[in-house]
Amino acid sequence: MKIQFNIHYKTQWGQSLYLLIYPISGNSENLSTESFIMRCNEKSEWSAKITISAVDSISYQYAILNQDKSSQFEYGGIRRVEFPVVKESVVVYDNWRASYGDSPFVTAAFSDCFFKRSPLEAITQNQKGDVVLRVNCPQMESDRHFAIVGNQKILGNWDVAHKVRLDESKYPVWSIALDATKITFPLEYKYLIVDTKTDEVLAWGGGPNRLLQAADKSALTVVTDEHFIRTIPSWKGAGVAIPVFSLRSESGFGIGEFDDLKKMVDWAKRTGQRIIQTLPINDTILYHTNYDSYPYNAVSVYALHPIYLHLESLGQLKTKKQKDYFKAKKQELNAQTFSDYQNVMNAKWEFFKLIYPQESPALFASDDYKAFFEANKEWLVPYAAFSYLRDMNGTPEFGKWPDFGIYNQADIEALSFPELAHYNDIAIFYFLQYHLHKQLMAVHDYARANGVAIKGDIPIGVSPRSVDAWVEPDLFNANGQAGAPPDDFSATGQNWGFPTYNWELMAKNGYQWWKKRFQKLSEYFDAYRIDHILGFFRIWEIPVDAVWGLTGSFCPALPFTRSELESRGIWMDESRFLKPYLKEHVLYATFGKYTDDVIREYLLTDGWQNYKFKPEYDTQKKIEKHFASLGYNFGNKEVLIRDGLYMLHCEVLFVRDSREPDKFHPRISMHSSATFRDLPENTRRLLDKLYVDYFYHRHTEFWKQQALKKLPALISATNMLVCGEDLGMVPDSVPDVMNELEIISLEIQRMPKKPNTEFAMPSEAPYRSVCTTSTHDMNPIRAWWEEDPVLTQRFYNRALGMQGPAPATCESWIAERIIEQHLQSQAMLIILPWQDWMALDSTLCLEHPFAERINVPSNPRNFWCYRMHMTLEQLLKEKEFNSKITQMIKESGR
Repeated sequence: MKIQFNIHYKTQWGQSLYLLIYPISGNSENLSTESFIMRCNEKSEWSAKITISAVDSISYQYAILNQDKSSQFEYGGIRRVEFPVVKESVVVYDNWRASYGDSPFVTAAFSDCFFKRSPLEAITQNQKGDVVLRVNCPQMESDRHFAIVGNQKILGNWDVAHKVRLDESKYPVWSIALDATKITFPLEYKYLIVDTKTDEVLAWGGGPNRLLQAADKSALTVVTDEHFIRTIPSWKGAGVAIPVFSLRSESGFGIGEFDDLKKMVDWAKRTGQRIIQTLPINDTILYHTNYDSYPYNAVSVYALHPIYLHLESLGQLKTKKQKDYFKAKKQELNAQTFSDYQNVMNAKWEFFKLIYPQESPALFASDDYKAFFEANKEWLVPYAAFSYLRDMNGTPEFGKWPDFGIYNQADIEALSFPELAHYNDIAIFYFLQYHLHKQLMAVHDYARANGVAIKGDIPIGVSPRSVDAWVEPDLFNANGQAGAPPDDFSATGQNWGFPTYNWELMAKNGYQWWKKRFQKLSEYFDAYRIDHILGFFRIWEIPVDAVWGLTGSFCPALPFTRSELESRGIWMDESRFLKPYLKEHVLYATFGKYTDDVIREYLLTDGWQNYKFKPEYDTQKKIEKHFASLGYNFGNKEVLIRDGLYMLHCEVLFVRDSREPDKFHPRISMHSSATFRDLPENTRRLLDKLYVDYFYHRHTEFWKQQALKKLPALISATNMLVCGEDLGMVPDSVPDVMNELEIISLEIQRMPKKPNTEFAMPSEAPYRSVCTTSTHDMNPIRAWWEEDPVLTQRFYNRALGMQGPAPATCESWIAERIIEQHLQSQAMLIILPWQDWMALDSTLCLEHPFAERINVPSNPRNFWCYRMHMTLEQLLKEKEFNSKITQMIKESGR
């Protein structure tokens, strides 16, 4: 069999194209992977001929060979073409495959949920011809299909009444096979979008007619068209965001469970919503206290949190006394207005310890469990051992364990040997993770069956006291803490306490740690949100002895050398620029009437009207520990003094680079410091110029390349829809990278990305975005409305276009107007917090708006306990309310 490949592509100087042929599975004479340099004519038409044994299909790909011998593959991965008839000669006409914005539509969220297609009988009358026309187009709603018309009788002579439906069995490639003897060339044709139910033509493909000039009637001709130009609006959907722990059901146990997501799927389907966004659901158990409620502080990037288990699905306890006890506990906890994390977890652990010995023998003997264990043992065994050792030693800080503090695989496998007396204390975690897996898989299957996608959340960090940091410590930098620079959420920055990543080491094996993490998540979700995607460009790294984020610096970064600073007129005076600026007038401005007390207890004299910290208070962490020791003797005075001392540690102009100590980073927000204000005007001017260059220009291309090293490998590891949380201090290169990789952005009306803009307009949101009213890190719209009346008034007049004074509260008609603005936007997805959907009805929403907030980013000890104020069963019964949402979504074209 001879195959000639043809493709039109305009290369740049020094480039050429080559064809890569891949092995053919299931064929007796498998073709080895082989590349062929293509030839080009004056019309930029490239061709290559190969000879192989007769096959019924072939897999291949085109790539650019650059002058430096590097390769650039076309978008979309490996192509596959089936040959409907066997001929000695095959001619393939292709177009260079670029994404054209289509990459979201090939993800599982679309192929398995939004655009999931019903199985159709093969269109056999269109499959045996020797001219095959194919179009690659993933964006096609499930109730629509492609048809074709053209200038031939077999294609209806341009009469849509005689259009021919394309075969969709190889979706997203649509095809038809024509008899070459019935075609008078040249063949002109157009693809049509057709409503499957009514057979109405909804749109003709844009652009000029497609053209096939001629075809050898003795050969098989295969034409694959790309870039269908859609002349009707692109698909848009709506959804809801709510943490699993916030769900409330009549069958719950005081906190949301995986099983409750099925009822949320029912509500989403009933109201026309297509996606449910959650917060992270990984195990966060460190201390068995409410501290563990923080969902972003994962103890394992693979293990799911046992708190989300539905107890009845694990088995039924044997005695009436036990059953009555847990029935009473369930009623007590389910009556709470908040998610009572610690008490729920304690009660569930009581149940786990009773149900495990009863049910585990039969479960562990089952083939299904054995398959689960085999597929997951790489992470499951270390996780279970870690959990056992954490509880046995009373701390997750493995560095303090007398044994096994340094992970050794052989030692942990020996520790986990089934014949040992403590085995069941380890194996109970296998038992729980199996059930968590089964329950969440059931939710995933249920959601897909109902056309609803579940969107997960991948935190940027892991706990420094996690299984991951224990097992693979070299992947993490323990001498730094990840966080965020000052922003709208926190004027002093955010310190998340996570270790930063050793990206150089991770790159050596192609970021396998990240890929496996993403792949595990894809078992349960069809879409995911990358928390703080800016961290893949650079992370804000804070010294381990700091509490606030002000003395952090970006990593990786390009700090200044001494000579570079001097060339800009700045001489590095370490005493003035690097040491805290503790002048007497600064102390009085900070502490007022408490200044003398502060000097006496925390400071030492260091020259005329100048001070330094006593050694026992010379870091923020030491100060934090001191004030934590005060216990109940902690009032407003102590808060003022503690925070003032924290701020004094930030009274510096530069921070030293942690890896190259003779290089320096300008301190973020230095302009607000006393040490900056007290400088001569000329020095301030020089520092200001340096500051602007460092934070807004110097790293633009550098950070872009950092992201392009990591993100493509990570997002290609699964077929989930990728959304990036691109908020905060966003480098200029972020939009370019997200556009290039077609990652969906996050747009929030209260956090505009456009400079000198107070409120973003949803109407200006890009198509490839998630547009929302609020996030879990801010007040929902009703509480936000009451935060700052002056700001609200400007929003009322400018963003909503209303005249006169703004109402004191966010009345339901205001919420409706805000939500309508979002629904009418061009954003692909509108995902609103459940609290904001509820704001549409003043009789149904929670009485106290401020009780709806989930997280306060400036508070690292925030208790994550928000819970729906009505049950999902009640929500499903609210016909008038649900009909209103359905109508709003439908009228918006979503």
